[in-house]
Amino acid sequence: MNLAHLAGSLRVRPGQRPALVGGRTPLAGRLLRGQPPEAAAQRLPLLYSLCGRAHRIAAELAVRAALHGGAEPDAAARQALREENRREHLRLFLLDWPRLLSETPASPPGLDMPLDAWFEGSARDWLRHWQADPRQALVDWSGRGRHALARLLHECREQAEALPMPVQALPVDRRTLLDIGLRLGAEEHFVLAPHVHGEPRETGAWSRLRDAAPVRYDSAWLRLGARLADFVALSQPEAAALACGALSLGAGQAIAWCETARGLLLHRVRLEGETIHDYQVLAPTEWNLHPRGTLARALEALPLDGTAARRAALLLAVFDPCLACELDTTAIAPGAPCHA
Repeated sequence: MNLAHLAGSLRVRPGQRPALVGGRTPLAGRLLRGQPPEAAAQRLPLLYSLCGRAHRIAAELAVRAALHGGAEPDAAARQALREENRREHLRLFLLDWPRLLSETPASPPGLDMPLDAWFEGSARDWLRHWQADPRQALVDWSGRGRHALARLLHECREQAEALPMPVQALPVDRRTLLDIGLRLGAEEHFVLAPHVHGEPRETGAWSRLRDAAPVRYDSAWLRLGARLADFVALSQPEAAALACGALSLGAGQAIAWCETARGLLLHRVRLEGETIHDYQVLAPTEWNLHPRGTLARALEALPLDGTAARRAALLLAVFDPCLACELDTTAIAPGAPCHA
């Protein structure tokens, strides 16, 4: 079995139900059962390499909390998490946005210039504008900015704003996290379709613990802007720490979490004696690919015409699933022009 098969795949079917087919097989428990506790931090970053540092931090925190009743990340872990988030944002801007946001092939944006140069002034001032009025900040910058990211966001604005999506953000509070940890232990299939009190939730750069009003980001375009704003915020010297921590779930059991570029990552461990008895990884992708979630409903609602593939690509840019995606346009009306 090759690594690509282990990582899973996703078939995206705009305008159809189900709109999302596929996903990932939970592998952490099979990989780690019977292993010593330290194996989690050693092996999981190899399996989940896109956010490998976050997985290492979450694994270390979960095991320490299971062994000692609690754990907190140190300054080095918090800094490493911040830098990995910035790198993942840059990877998306450089590799995926030119392909997903533009109707014509676009050159990768130049990202090696100082951040202030992106905004032809002060990145900090733009961030303050975004925090006060996200839509207007994005309209102003994308409409007049010369940076390639500004042009990409300007080009996709009309269609991305035509994809309204009420935000159903995953809360990052201790009560919710404790409930999720207990459900992971009690419900066998919870990791495949996670929920909060029966309702699917979404997680991403627009649902950070530090943001008091994620409901503002109610279109695909503003969610794309939230990813850019998160990168700018994490690039400031005084950047607020990303949420990261652990909770004991009882003797030998714990849950740990980290905010990643794609959203909230959770690990749950159960130890028996000196070995791992059970381990679950609940990544942002599992929340965002819920069959009744925001992404699935938005894809199902797309008209089967020449805009379907384009709009589906914009939705994939928003949620950035961490597995291979295939866009299935076979149901689009014959003869309709298709822009991927």
